[in-house]
Amino acid sequence: YNVAFDALKNGKYDDASQLFLSFLELYPNGVYTPNALYWLGESYYATRNFQLAEAQFRDLVSRYPTHDKAAGGLLKLGLSQYGEGKNNEAQQTLQQVASQYPGSDAARVAQERLQSIRLGQQLR
Repeated sequence: YNVAFDALKNGKYDDASQLFLSFLELYPNGVYTPNALYWLGESYYATRNFQLAEAQFRDLVSRYPTHDKAAGGLLKLGLSQYGEGKNNEAQQTLQQVASQYPGSDAARVAQERLQSIRLGQQLR
C-alpha cells in the first residue's frame, strides 16, 4: 500500500494504479481496502481515465458508505461522471454529496462544481 501511495504522490499514476490493483487482489477486504479503492480511483482520474475512476469510486461508496473516504469518493464519482460527459448523472451525484455529507469539504466542493456546471449550461 505504501509503495503504491508513494508512486501516486510522485506522479507515477500508471505504476500507482497497478500497485493498488495488486494490493486489492491480495487484500480485497483489508483495513486499507477503502483507501486503496479511493487512491486507485484518483490515479485513474489524474490520467483522465474517467470510466475506470468512476468504477473505483462507485465501488468505494457502495461498499464503505460510512468510511472517511466516502464523501470524497462520492464527490470524485460525480466529477468522473462529468469528465465522461454524463452531465445529468454528475449533477445528481454532486447533489447527493451535499445531502449525504452536509458541512463536509466534499459537500462544499460539490456545491461549487454544481454552480459552475449550471452556469456553463446557462451560457450555452
